[in-house]
Amino acid sequence: MVVIGSARSNENGGINGGKPGDQTGKEVSTQVWYLHSKGWIVIRAKSKLVRKKIAHNMKSICSNDNIGYCQNHRGSLTTEAKPYGYDASKVTEACEVDCSEAVRNCILYAGIQIESFSTGSEVAACEKTGMFDIITDEKHCKSADYLLEGDILVTKTKGHTVVVLTDGEKAGTESGAEVTVKHDSAKSYEKKISGTYTVMASALNIRAGAGTTKKILGTLKKGKKARCYGYYTEVSGVKWLLVQADEMTGFCSEKYLKK
Repeated sequence: MVVIGSARSNENGGINGGKPGDQTGKEVSTQVWYLHSKGWIVIRAKSKLVRKKIAHNMKSICSNDNIGYCQNHRGSLTTEAKPYGYDASKVTEACEVDCSEAVRNCILYAGIQIESFSTGSEVAACEKTGMFDIITDEKHCKSADYLLEGDILVTKTKGHTVVVLTDGEKAGTESGAEVTVKHDSAKSYEKKISGTYTVMASALNIRAGAGTTKKILGTLKKGKKARCYGYYTEVSGVKWLLVQADEMTGFCSEKYLKK
């Protein structure tokens, strides 16, 4: 059984109005996976650690009764959670969110900077970060069997979005399902580049994607430690490692990192 979590509706069963906070325990909650009438698209973070964090924060959102549903006040959760690194478990003031902003808070908690989006623009916003793969085949979108904890599901047209909180029955059994960022076919290379790196440049940009044209998420100072889990993308012969440091997840040029 695959469990999903999402912001669903206010205490009156509508999308606006009602009181801040979860009045019924079901405004923002978990449920068993179902096939939406509009069909699902799977948005999968390239990093397993990112997926874990996305799922963790959605669980926190669903279990915190200070967080209720309202589209008109969807940003109040983001305001309350931001001082805590978007950790929803630490929110103590009654606030509200809708389905897409709840998912955005999970992505922000995972260290990925992403602009505000609706379900209609969610796929494009996630693609723009360079941190996600978009999966549209029937095996992943019409069944829960191959879903991974931390996958994001969004309807094909504007409608609803949820986070997958448990692995599907066949998760990880398909070839290449776990890692979709480019890596050498030999698993030995993936293990070779996994590990902790030290920043050697005086200041190293961490970017939303591989390459110097991608958006800068932040800067890592010389001597800073960054963790790579074996994923990279190659651009013009230069390997850009997907790393995590200073609560950010992004790409850095291997040339300026020492393992």
